[in-house]
Amino acid sequence: MAAWRAVARVLRSPLDVLRNPIDAVCCAVFPSRCRLCNQPLLHLSAAPVCAVCWADLSEQIPTQLCTVCGEQLSVDGLRFTTNATPRSSDAGKLCHLCERARPPFQLAVAYGVYQGTLRGLVHLLKYERIPTLAGPLGGLLAGTIAQRQDLPPSLTVVAVPLHGSKQRERGFNQTALLAEATVRSLRRLRPDLELHVAFEAMGRQRATETQAGLKPHQRRRNVRGAFFVRQPEKIAGRAVLLLDDIYTTGATARECTRTLLGAAAVSVHVATLARSQREGVAFWDAVPAAGTTMGASSPERMSANESVAVSSFRNRV
Repeated sequence: MAAWRAVARVLRSPLDVLRNPIDAVCCAVFPSRCRLCNQPLLHLSAAPVCAVCWADLSEQIPTQLCTVCGEQLSVDGLRFTTNATPRSSDAGKLCHLCERARPPFQLAVAYGVYQGTLRGLVHLLKYERIPTLAGPLGGLLAGTIAQRQDLPPSLTVVAVPLHGSKQRERGFNQTALLAEATVRSLRRLRPDLELHVAFEAMGRQRATETQAGLKPHQRRRNVRGAFFVRQPEKIAGRAVLLLDDIYTTGATARECTRTLLGAAAVSVHVATLARSQREGVAFWDAVPAAGTTMGASSPERMSANESVAVSSFRNRV
């Protein structure tokens, strides 16, 4: 029955059959389903995800993000900023946490928000053990990195390591696979960048509890002292591009950065495929996107719709 459904779906797409008849026939004879939406796949692919799901992905808008850590600065038509006195040209583009205490890394960028289809793809790669997804996902991350014009001309690329026991259990390090694909694509997109691969330059010296479900302070404590530089000659005096799959609270990125700077790295730039946009919201002040500063602690100065939008967002996060 599944085979006949696949045949019928192919026949409803005559242009696809004409473009690639072998592809269409193989999909009909050997039907397979998208691992995200469970619809029949219309094209042969090593990554079992349909074109509709890939098209559902959306990249973050840089102008709506903190220029340092990538935290979201606006939602539902409201813009979040600090009441701090401007200190630099970045003022007004920093989240509350970065305004108060800059992280040790230069900046952190991410392709998209860790939700919906992107979250599903990360889970397929990481937990369902589908390593073929690393290729297209790395291409997405490379596109985000390539847009940055403020990167050092020479970068040493390091992947966040897994502990040996976790890597043996999983069978691979998804971050290393993602990093390999990212570097391949980035070299095509930005031939002006000199990229030095050092995926194994950093190691994890103790097994840590999974970060999922931990509060921010628990995450920081969990990874404190967990990393070490096993190849210091590849780090000393270099600008490092640190790659990971997900940025949640930034605990892992910060700890890895401290470890790399301790090994005499000149600077660290962080890039992740996905980012959880949930940190720091309780500290932000809400203002209209094109208006003047309006403290969130003074709801009478907000319209009813603005107040509801802020309350709704804070309840979600």
